[in-house]
Amino acid sequence: MKSKKLIKEIRYLPLEDGRLKAVIRTRRSVYATRLRFRGADCPDAFNDREPYDKKTHVFYLPAPLPATEETLTFLCKQKKKNKRDKCVPFVFGVPVPEEKAALLEECDSRFVSKSRENHVLCPGAEHIHHLCEDKNGMPVHVHEIIFDSRKASLYVGTPEDGYKNKRVRAKVPAMLEAAVKNGVHAVAAVNADFFDIWGDFHPSGLCVKNGRVVANPDSDRPFIGVTKDGAPVIASLKEDPSLLSKLEHAAAGLQMIVKDGQLFDWAPLEPFGFVRHPRTAAGVTKDGKVILLEVDGRIPAYSNGATLVDLGRWMLSRGADRAINLDGGGSSIVYIKEGNEYTLQSNPADLFRPNAMLIRKEFNCLIVTEQ
Repeated sequence: MKSKKLIKEIRYLPLEDGRLKAVIRTRRSVYATRLRFRGADCPDAFNDREPYDKKTHVFYLPAPLPATEETLTFLCKQKKKNKRDKCVPFVFGVPVPEEKAALLEECDSRFVSKSRENHVLCPGAEHIHHLCEDKNGMPVHVHEIIFDSRKASLYVGTPEDGYKNKRVRAKVPAMLEAAVKNGVHAVAAVNADFFDIWGDFHPSGLCVKNGRVVANPDSDRPFIGVTKDGAPVIASLKEDPSLLSKLEHAAAGLQMIVKDGQLFDWAPLEPFGFVRHPRTAAGVTKDGKVILLEVDGRIPAYSNGATLVDLGRWMLSRGADRAINLDGGGSSIVYIKEGNEYTLQSNPADLFRPNAMLIRKEFNCLIVTEQ
């Protein structure tokens, strides 16, 4: 098989740590992709997250970067059940860096809040609903839940408030109801981690609940959590493996979109990052505030979604020092407590039926609790 028949393009983006992100676009869907460089497989970041793009494949080439042409080998399967790899060798030239400033401008929708509604959830916590316009004058609905970690906290909701990590899922209101029945003083909730939506519903990253590891203690994905002494944290076990024993609750995301008060991994070369979709994100400020952010999308007359740059910009405007991208698309959802009821605030939009108001069953959620 000749590479030109399968590989549409390959683009490179230098990273701050010296590695090179390689984004390979294929002309048709392929599975179980690998990239072999200097005799070793490169780690695959993703090619199977929503919006289920089987034509975009992300890899990280180790430093030092090559100064002369070398050969890479792209391995994949044409079908899920095809056990034979298709090997596609191609020449790796001296990488041409993408212009980050131009990419950043292209991915920035420049939201401007035109009106807002505030709702106090409990002392130290509020829900804010923004009606925004983007740079093209199109509407975007943004929901924020902001709270002081000294007055409110996070709790990981799961189906039946339990500890199973496979073959279970539930809608966010059902997870809320189960937690409340067990004595959790919940005031709001948003969706959390990516999960195996077509398989056994296993979460993609770390999940910790009541100090107990529910799933993926070996995951290096970033997560938002709260330690046993009540401090909110966004980190990864790759950064600090000792955090695992200190966590009371944690749920993972995919990208660390803000790190040390700067935009970090905003996936500029991947459609996942630059195409606007419904999104959910979580951020933490240096002074201990937590920001849960949801942006409605896929309904052009109502709300047009966000890129990862949009999420990062918003988080920075709220003073976030770190922020992660959570599951989005049809999973993005916000519930808040109004009186004695939990009410839907967002407008869930499924990929294939965006106007159907479908509430998706998910693996876990983040519940804001009153102290």
